[in-house]
Amino acid sequence: MIKIPKILNLRIKNLLILSCLLLSFAGFSQDLEIENTKTSNWDLGASFQSRYIWRGINLGGNSASIQPSISYSTGIFTIGAWGAYSVGSNQLGQEADLYITISPLDFLSFTVTDYFFPNDRLPDNEYFHQGHVLEIMASFSGFEKFPLGISVATNIVGADKTEDGDQAFSTYVEASYPINAGFVDLRLFAGAVFGDKGGYYQTDGSGFINLGLGVSKSIQITEKWSLPVDAALIFNPDSENIFITFGFTI
Repeated sequence: MIKIPKILNLRIKNLLILSCLLLSFAGFSQDLEIENTKTSNWDLGASFQSRYIWRGINLGGNSASIQPSISYSTGIFTIGAWGAYSVGSNQLGQEADLYITISPLDFLSFTVTDYFFPNDRLPDNEYFHQGHVLEIMASFSGFEKFPLGISVATNIVGADKTEDGDQAFSTYVEASYPINAGFVDLRLFAGAVFGDKGGYYQTDGSGFINLGLGVSKSIQITEKWSLPVDAALIFNPDSENIFITFGFTI
């Protein structure tokens, strides 16, 4: 099992402390005037996916995945937690993430995510000692007349190491383009990884790992409630894998 350096323990603890401080500040700032017009609100839900495919990589084994989430937004800040848990027995790929997002502009955001991969086979997951990867991501959602989205995500500390034990700093870059096709929404996407010297993305260093098409729509269940459903065709050219997934969110 990979041991995380003491400096990472400190940074993870600082991230948690920062999250609590921002959350506390958010609670007291609801009555203050904020230049950004976004309102303060809580959001929670869960997505049920036939497979957990992340950036072209199968992280959920051979089982469906339940992916709960909770977040709090105020002004330009969002603090949240997201998880993924395979429903089959003896499945790895469990995940519990914390993140902070700052959106200074409607089309631009910056996110710091603490990825944690617990191992339920261990009596103690040692949250502050192992299994973490800290990532920083910049996302550009495009403009109304040309909604081409681009995101760049780099692992800055954690269990993404080279054979020599140095930080690999693997970087994932993705471009996406939404298309309104009447009663469904389409999304074309293409993602590649660079500097994957430690094999974090299961490549030999770089390659296209996430090409495909996503489809989503809302099915009207009652007069006041609809069920969002989605499906995706995902191709990983580097590993020569293909996936077809389906899911819904409540």
